[in-house]
Amino acid sequence: FTACNKKVFREVGARSFGSVFEGSLSNSTAIAVKRLDGLRQGEKKFRAEVSSTGFIQHVNLVKLIGFCCQGDRRLLVYEYMPNGSLDSHLFQSNGMVLDWTTRYKIALGVVRGLAYLHSSCQDCIIHYDIKPENIPLDGSSTPKAVDFGVAKLLRRDFS
Repeated sequence: FTACNKKVFREVGARSFGSVFEGSLSNSTAIAVKRLDGLRQGEKKFRAEVSSTGFIQHVNLVKLIGFCCQGDRRLLVYEYMPNGSLDSHLFQSNGMVLDWTTRYKIALGVVRGLAYLHSSCQDCIIHYDIKPENIPLDGSSTPKAVDFGVAKLLRRDFS
């Protein structure tokens, strides 16, 4: 997190877990920084997110760039998703209108990301919190699942 350009951060969202900030790294890479609040809940969500998303890469899963675990501060640094989350386009009048082709592309992308988590990772990862708020869209409206705070890792032999 020390590589972040601290003067450029602006809050873009707040939820029960804490806040999300938009910013950039020193090399101008756009990022989203998720600050987890509440020492006990924040620590549990932090560990779940780092352990589940820290080593996986898929076009339909948000990329964890880095994290900060210093004192009681828990920060997760992700790639930035400029089109916001799916809920803003489905339920708010100020979001872009999604045609049926785009909606189909988004649904298919979410399913591909979940299938990867369930069957292609070393351990099976169950997300447990898929909802429109946890599906941000990149610049070309590609969906990427995010918020693995309640995810569970299961051995392949678990039934």
